[in-house]
Amino acid sequence: MKIYKCDDCGAVFELVVEPTKGAIEGLREVKAGEVDGALEKHVPVVEQDGHKLIVKVGSVAHPMTPEHYINAIWVEFEDGTYVKKALTPDMAPEAHFCMKNKSGKVTVYEYCNLHGLWKTEFTLKAE
Repeated sequence: MKIYKCDDCGAVFELVVEPTKGAIEGLREVKAGEVDGALEKHVPVVEQDGHKLIVKVGSVAHPMTPEHYINAIWVEFEDGTYVKKALTPDMAPEAHFCMKNKSGKVTVYEYCNLHGLWKTEFTLKAE
């Protein structure tokens, strides 16, 4: 999975399959940690409770205002598949995902409208 942003309109897109060359003209790939921001408010914090994966954005809760908020949280599995939760400014900066029948390492991403893409890795506990 790769995350792209349109610098003209600010829209953010996740791509699961790489398009043919030139098909994403006008978009640029964003990488985790390329924008400066407070680590304690941006790095995803991950816990597992049975089959539930709980993702909170930051060890200190990230602000959720119309001017500064988390757009989405993704969990990407080793096989390249992923699950996503889109967020709006009136929501808490967290998401819960069902991990039943899942195992192995996952990469958890979040996108902040001001400070870009952030990620962490987590190994699912066997159930």
